[in-house]
Amino acid sequence: MLRLSSIVVSLLVLAIGALTVNVWAGESWPLKRDIDLSSGFGDFRDNHFHGGVDLRTGGKIGAEVISPADGYVWRVYMSYSGYGKGLYIMGDDGYLYVFGHLSQLTRKIGNGIKTKQLADRRYFQDIYFPADSVRVEKGELLAYTGQSGKGGPHLHFEKRTADNVPINPLTHGFDIADKIKPTFSRIGIQLTDDRSLLDNGRRKMFLDLKPAGRSGNYRSDTLIYMHRPFGFLIDGYDQMRSGGMRQSIYRLRLYIDDHLLYETRLDSASFETTDAVRLEYDYIEAADNRKRVRHLFRLVGNRFTGSSSGEGSGIYGVSGRERVGRHRARIVGEDCFGNRSEVRFDFLWGPPDDIFTLDSVVTPAANTTDFHFTPVAGYDALGVDSIAVLRNRPGVWGKPSEVTVFPLENGRLKCRVKAQRTESALLRLFLFAGDAVIRDNIFNGLKERQPDRCKVAWEVAEDGLLVTLNIRNKMASQSRIELYHGDSLLGVEYPRYFDLTRHTCFIAPQPKYSQIDRIGMAMTRDPSYQTREFSDSLDIHLIGYRDNQVIAVDDQLTLTFDRANLYQPRFIEVRRNVPRFKTNMHLNSAHYEILPEAFVTREDFGMSLKIPSRTINQNPSGICWLDKKENRWVWLDNEVEADGLRATSLGGGSFAAVFDYNPPRITRLSLSEGRTYTTRKPRITFLVEDTLSGIGDDRNIVVKIDAQWQIVDYDPETNRCVTQPVTPLEPGPHHLAILITDRAGNLTEQYYNFVIKKSGKRGH
Repeated sequence: MLRLSSIVVSLLVLAIGALTVNVWAGESWPLKRDIDLSSGFGDFRDNHFHGGVDLRTGGKIGAEVISPADGYVWRVYMSYSGYGKGLYIMGDDGYLYVFGHLSQLTRKIGNGIKTKQLADRRYFQDIYFPADSVRVEKGELLAYTGQSGKGGPHLHFEKRTADNVPINPLTHGFDIADKIKPTFSRIGIQLTDDRSLLDNGRRKMFLDLKPAGRSGNYRSDTLIYMHRPFGFLIDGYDQMRSGGMRQSIYRLRLYIDDHLLYETRLDSASFETTDAVRLEYDYIEAADNRKRVRHLFRLVGNRFTGSSSGEGSGIYGVSGRERVGRHRARIVGEDCFGNRSEVRFDFLWGPPDDIFTLDSVVTPAANTTDFHFTPVAGYDALGVDSIAVLRNRPGVWGKPSEVTVFPLENGRLKCRVKAQRTESALLRLFLFAGDAVIRDNIFNGLKERQPDRCKVAWEVAEDGLLVTLNIRNKMASQSRIELYHGDSLLGVEYPRYFDLTRHTCFIAPQPKYSQIDRIGMAMTRDPSYQTREFSDSLDIHLIGYRDNQVIAVDDQLTLTFDRANLYQPRFIEVRRNVPRFKTNMHLNSAHYEILPEAFVTREDFGMSLKIPSRTINQNPSGICWLDKKENRWVWLDNEVEADGLRATSLGGGSFAAVFDYNPPRITRLSLSEGRTYTTRKPRITFLVEDTLSGIGDDRNIVVKIDAQWQIVDYDPETNRCVTQPVTPLEPGPHHLAILITDRAGNLTEQYYNFVIKKSGKRGH
């Protein structure tokens, strides 16, 4: 067969004139229409990279899908979920082409599939074809677009290598007319060491970006000061046309002082490493529907091959050789067609501890104290242009009238405080370098001890445990936190002082903190003072350090973790609530919370609920997760065991066993009882509605005509079922049976009689 080169094909297309503004060179898109993407390659999905591109079809079904290459049918996959009706073409060019969410295959391809479905009495099929058994030519009609499986009407299209690795079609031969530069909205800063906190009391923060100068340039108005290892994040998107759907940016590069520190590009995504999507993207942001925030440093466990970095995995501050002072940072975003945008911002890097060291305290006169300070080496490089001493009153740092700052030789300082009760005033040095604020040495006002008038608050964060003391004292002192399991003291931690009302401590995962059920607090670091204030009844666990870790929450709920479930160890907290009106809420167990509600896992972990088998059999129930955004229970894939239920989860949230009393409902049936039809192949449609457990798979929907099993197309997005006899019905009476079973085992049966008129047409 004569095969033209990509250059010749491109010249021919240009010569005859393009029918649309989107001209392709070398490869033919599978749709003969304007190519408009709704999702791009490598976009975030909950547990995988998007392995192709989604082509919009104007919200309609039935657009022709044509073959991009000569080849043969390699595989057909039929399911109610995922890709729905999926078709795989192995091209003679050595690439595999995948088409998902189809409505109909051509007779050449589809007739054999229907025969197999009827023989198996299963809609689900996964059929691999012998090489060259069903040949197709480039440009040949293969199928029609639809909305089978997940999502509305569109065509999912993939290009894969011969060994089944998805690659980006836009960087491998499929072009579109794209002149739109990527858009950026925020940069993020995330600490990566095992103890530090940002000035907001967190480990991560985001800064808004603003356009700067010409199109595609962005800047941050905030000059940040950092002195602990950290990494950058970037929030942005790409569009193929003005006003078009948003996709992830193809290529991102981070430069520090014009040195390339990190690069990531969405060229390919193998199935072996596709779970790394939860590390390449920021999963916590994605859980809040901000699904395009990308890490510009490599997290532990990230095996995504599209990212590369030098020393430190893109983390700044780990080498110990970083220069104190101001640094220039650039983030360059580029789409598949060379359109570029750039973010420019500066940051200050400082020494690991305080910049000024307190040398001496002198009392030159009554009610007057002089404090003398010396800066660390490299101080001049920070560009500090002013220094102030601020005093803290509960929750607020303000400038006191009784303090004067005197500069001395060699960068030294003298701070003169002239006031009554100088010793009780909490004073701190604040340094200002341009727009940067450096909270430096607390040099006065910290007492050895204060009354333990405080309450503890804790939060399981994405990389550790945050414990905060909320303090009601009017004078300042240091504090300590003690962590217990039962009466055993596991360890002592020392919070960072933020102000009179708040001390916060970050605790990284450590084996000694395998289970924490009590936190003690004291407003002193002196161990001779016995801790008297406690927060009890905690249930915090460290998971990911060992295999087959079983956490018995109570006599009902058990959680099971393995090392393989996680990329690295982490804390979780479990809370048990017993609702007052459990029966009215249809609950068959207590209500449990696993916190945080969103956290990164590699694989599902297990959960078991002990429930009497009699209760399950008489009143079907299953373990459910509470979707708080939609305010509804979501049925998990449950297994009934001898002593209860078992399910799995990819993350935290609220869980309970929920009764499903209601069988599915069949509505809007197109066929009426006793009616006569003229077509011998009547098209039968109806809706299946279920309140909780839903339809599990194709075996839960059974339609029979005259006791003969029928092929049923079911769309879980619209709940619509469609079936049509494969062969024409004989004239006369016929019987229709519809049996729908939800995942809880509730069955709905409906039966109808209808008549085919003798003179009816052989309808399609």
